[in-house]
Amino acid sequence: MTEMMSMIPLMLSEITLDDKAFGLLGGLLGAGLIVIGAGRGIGQLAGSAVEAIARQPEAGNRIFTTMIIAAALIEGISLFALIICLLAVMR
Repeated sequence: MTEMMSMIPLMLSEITLDDKAFGLLGGLLGAGLIVIGAGRGIGQLAGSAVEAIARQPEAGNRIFTTMIIAAALIEGISLFALIICLLAVMR
């Protein structure tokens, strides 16, 4: 076990990080954060819309329409951001 522990610094010293590695890491981390943020935003939006419809059922159609428009805008922005992250990965 101690032999393996003494070899770890040698193995890590052979790893070289270049610009492509940092671009890949940044692109993948950015893509993950974008997906998490968009999912959370749309979930929060839908939850608030359901609560609003429960309070005022007569305004349900207007609330639903507004919710769909806002969800489409969130998805559009997240799609553009994902494309930028994927371009960083492919570079």
